[in-house]
Amino acid sequence: MPRSSAQLRPATADDVAALLTLMDAVHAWLLARGRPGQWGTVPFSRIPGFPDRVADWARQNVVTLAERDGRCVGMLAAAPVVPPRIPAGAVPGGSLFIHTVMTDRGPEGHGVGAALLEEAERLARAHGAPALALDHWAGSPELDRLYDDHGYVRVAEYTDETAGNVVRVRLLLGSADNAWLMGRGDQRGALPGADRAAPAGPS
Repeated sequence: MPRSSAQLRPATADDVAALLTLMDAVHAWLLARGRPGQWGTVPFSRIPGFPDRVADWARQNVVTLAERDGRCVGMLAAAPVVPPRIPAGAVPGGSLFIHTVMTDRGPEGHGVGAALLEEAERLARAHGAPALALDHWAGSPELDRLYDDHGYVRVAEYTDETAGNVVRVRLLLGSADNAWLMGRGDQRGALPGADRAAPAGPS
């Protein structure tokens, strides 16, 4: 029987439990494959205060939830603020920054990542953003291939307290909007908890 298409909608505070379940499942999937370097070893739901941060994301209306047959199979958190961990000048001013994108790692998640990245582009264009930007763990060849395939270009690297990371940008507008390459600043800020919830290789 053909799998139903994933439905995308804005997340609400009522979705926090489902979002945390998804995040914990993706985290467990990584640990089972010997990859604690991406997010450490503590599940998201057990980080003090983190569930409240996810609820804050929902209240800020920056989370898109993907459902299939009534079950949460993916999430996207994107906002026009660049986390302070990102090197200055790496991201064009006014960009929509993808703070988190995660999908179910089983069959139900197939195709959901691509749909969420398409939704991020739709949101960026709707807000007149010149580009999309994200960062991810540098230790994943899969993430490198994924974001290369979706047109996200490496623009910077940085190291946090645990690992190396890559910053990528996908320009949406023409070359006239590339003044940031000549030293324009970017808008800097952070969603609560975004330092822990970097992109996770959608499928």
